[in-house]
Amino acid sequence: MSVITTPFGDMQVSESKIIHMKGGILGFEEATRYLLFMQNREIPFGWFVSADNPSIAFVVINSFVAEPEYEPVIPDSDAELLEITSPDDAVVLSIVTINSNPFSVTVNLAAPIVINAQKMLAKQVVINDQRYSLQHSITDNKTLFEKKTGDGDDVLDAVTVR
Repeated sequence: MSVITTPFGDMQVSESKIIHMKGGILGFEEATRYLLFMQNREIPFGWFVSADNPSIAFVVINSFVAEPEYEPVIPDSDAELLEITSPDDAVVLSIVTINSNPFSVTVNLAAPIVINAQKMLAKQVVINDQRYSLQHSITDNKTLFEKKTGDGDDVLDAVTVR
């Protein structure tokens, strides 16, 4: 299928690569089909791009890379909606905000995008935990830009499905 995106232009993508959002992203509820573009483990940022509206695109980062101590509890209702039966089913991304000061970068840990990569289902989930904010600074995260190695499975271990 052909998809037009702002960051990448016109692209041919397989329907199997489309991630179906349940409820959309807050403020962008009308866009329910997305594509995820991640470079590799050495570049922690990626793009979450709407397949429905070419002007909707978010810079994202794996939440556990942004905050190594992150321990979100996914509510049962959201886990059921996404057909998540174990933490291994979940990929958790945070939307990145680059403010007017480019050295002030924040991520939304309070409402991450949780993806069941096997089923290609996703939802922006509100985490009911005061430790996590909508604007968590990653500017001081010294390990964020260090070279990463390994297969990446370790970042999924901190997800709790309740």
